[in-house]
Amino acid sequence: MIKFDKVGDILAKIGERVEFVVIGDTVVDVALGRKGTESDVDLFVNGLLLDEGPIIVLSEENGWELGRTPIDTPRLIVDVEEQQLQVDFYDNLQDFFVPPKVLESAEVVRLGKREFKGVRIEDYFLLKLNAFREEDEEELKSLLIYVADGKIKLDRGYLSSHVELFEENSKSIRERLSGLGLRV
Repeated sequence: MIKFDKVGDILAKIGERVEFVVIGDTVVDVALGRKGTESDVDLFVNGLLLDEGPIIVLSEENGWELGRTPIDTPRLIVDVEEQQLQVDFYDNLQDFFVPPKVLESAEVVRLGKREFKGVRIEDYFLLKLNAFREEDEEELKSLLIYVADGKIKLDRGYLSSHVELFEENSKSIRERLSGLGLRV
């Protein structure tokens, strides 16, 4: 596990050059009160496709390895003690879509002593439901156990209103929610 203190320090360096919103599993880790992450950190950066320069500079200045995500966006690989933290950068590309309103609705997430914008847990669910790969379905099922146990709270009204942001996919997202036993 990489402690959020370390993750926060790394994201603070990134934040000096790139404006971002945390969109990935880190949001779940924070919602569950975990002290660190076992996975990568996913960041949404508007306009990333137009200018990867700041990420290249970050890599060079900090000695971080530069790679690519499966959808060919930049990835930084940062050595943290005996481990590596992958920081993946995303923009609306191919089938990857984050509605602008989701980004505007981002809340403060605290990673160590640092604060960043992160999507709400409800929007995280919707992003997973929109992508709905096999691994997303399994993850959502396990997250719903946390909802049932009261460890994660979902605002169903918010969830329902934000489903519509996914436009042509909103009907299938509602069906997937229902299929998982979550009615909105």
